[in-house]
Amino acid sequence: MARTGSALRWSFAVLVCGAFCFAANVDYFADNGYGNTLSTEQHPTGEHFNGVTYVAYQGPHEDPYVAAYVHATGRWIGPVHAGVNTMGKSPDQIDKGELDNHGKPALVVDRQGYLHLVFGSHGGDPKHGKNPLGEFYMGEKGKMTHVVSEKPGDISAWRTLDNLPAFGTYNQWVKLANGDLYLFYRHGGHRSDWVYQKSVDDGRTFSAPVSVLKHKVSARSPTDDDAWYAWFENGKGDTITASYIYHPCGRPTHSGQRENTYYMLMDCRDGSWTNVQGQHLTLPVTKELADKATLIESTGKDRPSHGTCHVDADGRPHLCFPFGANVRYYRWDGKAWQKPVMVAAGLGRVNDGDFVVDSPTTVRMILGLANSGLDEVGWWKTTDGGLNWVKGPVLISSPSMGFQTSVIIRNAHPDAQMLLAAVLANEEHLYRRMYLVGEHGPLGRPEAEASHLGDRLDQLKLLPKGTPKAEAKRKKKASQIGEEP
Repeated sequence: MARTGSALRWSFAVLVCGAFCFAANVDYFADNGYGNTLSTEQHPTGEHFNGVTYVAYQGPHEDPYVAAYVHATGRWIGPVHAGVNTMGKSPDQIDKGELDNHGKPALVVDRQGYLHLVFGSHGGDPKHGKNPLGEFYMGEKGKMTHVVSEKPGDISAWRTLDNLPAFGTYNQWVKLANGDLYLFYRHGGHRSDWVYQKSVDDGRTFSAPVSVLKHKVSARSPTDDDAWYAWFENGKGDTITASYIYHPCGRPTHSGQRENTYYMLMDCRDGSWTNVQGQHLTLPVTKELADKATLIESTGKDRPSHGTCHVDADGRPHLCFPFGANVRYYRWDGKAWQKPVMVAAGLGRVNDGDFVVDSPTTVRMILGLANSGLDEVGWWKTTDGGLNWVKGPVLISSPSMGFQTSVIIRNAHPDAQMLLAAVLANEEHLYRRMYLVGEHGPLGRPEAEASHLGDRLDQLKLLPKGTPKAEAKRKKKASQIGEEP
């Protein structure tokens, strides 16, 4: 009996240590992110559900990969290959200009626990038929693809649901408290409407696309089209917010110009849209109506990028828009838009990020910051409505790596708040280490478990190295596209 009791005590100790004493020896959970692995535009990139944080990112071939962190045991599952992006090239490229990078996955968990990803398109491919709400983009640009896990909470197997148009770009999930799913996206290339489709049966079927933002020939120039970059998120109750910027898209190819910041709100009970003052808006919103009713700031020569938006307990919006190397914070005080404030101004290059609204005047923001040879991702906080910001805890830092940031994980666990991809400037490949960071830093794992490249690095040695001509081509392409280089 003594020996049996000793064995039981030893087994119990092993179980306890398995749950709470697990020691990671690398800070990253995977090494197979690829290219511009993630961004705040395709979102969410992760969700915490029933004690597990699920994350999705762009991996080899620009395909979607999914990993899961089990908080009770401190163990990682995956990453698992979840689908095929038809824009990917084989073998994996070493020239950044050869990647499209617009087919990154967005992830949501439905009310039954099934995981859904949408990915794989930059305007779609003409072979999939006519696009009734926009244009194709510079040739054959993939197919918007929807996959769902075979079992609830299980990332090991996936199947395709062919229930969405092929033409989506910048796919974004919004889930209401009752479980209804809204998928927002741009219905094609740059000169296309922004739309949403609604599902009341956990993503098995969707309503027809509803145009929210209208593309058309610009009234100010026949050589420009009115186009948009938009970001959609839960508001208060059964509402969805839209924060967006204007893009005068030049013909015949494209231009990188972007202007102005805008905001409006959808009431999901009847599908109606209003501006911040409650004025009813007729869909789809045109440039003329946007300027008249939803404009926050006319930005002049300053070039904004798509922003993020969250609301406080009163339903008042707070917004953050990147402007080059800076980030501007806006809020509605109930009567007017407060003058925007640059967060972390003068402290280095501020990268994209996301934020949490604790009260009408207290906001916490996670930002990437690069300064004096050090890159870091950490918290910033205001308690006076955004007039002043104080630096808070750093979640991760490095003298040799920069970080691409996601939005904050949906329903985030304190230990797993944001998905990151690390970029080493002098690396001769495009693979990225993936990090999930929270209050206690990165959630790592044993190095052998974090290694998922196999012999891919050896395969790349057979490819020609980047040349000045290839780099010039990449820069030219990036300037023409005006999106993600």
